[in-house]
Amino acid sequence: MFRQLATFASAFLLASAAAAEPVGVPAVGGFPESFFLDKAPRAEAAATAEKLAKTVIAARMIIFAYAGKFVDPTLGDKGFSGEFFERQWRAAVEGDMIDATPNQKKIIEKLFWAGRQVIDNNQDRLNVKGVGWKNFLPAKWEREMGQVFTARTGIVIKQPGRTYRSPVNVPDATERKALEHYIKAGHDENKPLTSTALWSKQTVYRHMEPIRLIPACLGCHGNPKGEPDMLGFKKDGLEANDLIGLMSVTIAVSD
Repeated sequence: MFRQLATFASAFLLASAAAAEPVGVPAVGGFPESFFLDKAPRAEAAATAEKLAKTVIAARMIIFAYAGKFVDPTLGDKGFSGEFFERQWRAAVEGDMIDATPNQKKIIEKLFWAGRQVIDNNQDRLNVKGVGWKNFLPAKWEREMGQVFTARTGIVIKQPGRTYRSPVNVPDATERKALEHYIKAGHDENKPLTSTALWSKQTVYRHMEPIRLIPACLGCHGNPKGEPDMLGFKKDGLEANDLIGLMSVTIAVSD
């Protein structure tokens, strides 16, 4: 009898301990990406991260410019192929590439490749006729591009959100502090926040700058606060030029 009670008590304690373990939470330690195929010399890290951020922002603005065409239900083929997008994208950042080093050019070429892949992958979505909203915005393009780019290079490009709508955009501790900084500092603070850190045994350079709301974004992120937007999310109650997220770049340092 005593042995049975002891066995039951042991099983109960084990079950209770297991039940107390949290589930659905981030794993302790480690980093989301620690295998960097492409790296930048320490002397070039800041400029490389800045060029990557500028290049991604330029792509976002091109996609914004065509947003009206994307949601026109009367159109089928929008003519917005990966090739078409890449030509405009390269032209938009041509001036910023004049002083690029060979290593920077190599990395930016991979960024162009990743961005074009995402546009090509979304052709069926973009060219659906008879449907207005197709769930294709600069934010979606950047999320997908970032994953493709990271898969090829290890370099992490993401857009942590003030109130994120995709788990891909969950900010880490450093990004959360940057978000808090820009919110507290107000509309005039746009200087990038930079730092170095150790991811596992790899030194990385981190570059973060604000993404601010433009009027076209207020339909989902503006007022009235709390009312559902077109996707069913509650509106944020923000105004034009308020912070909505970050452009975050993490690149490994090679020396």
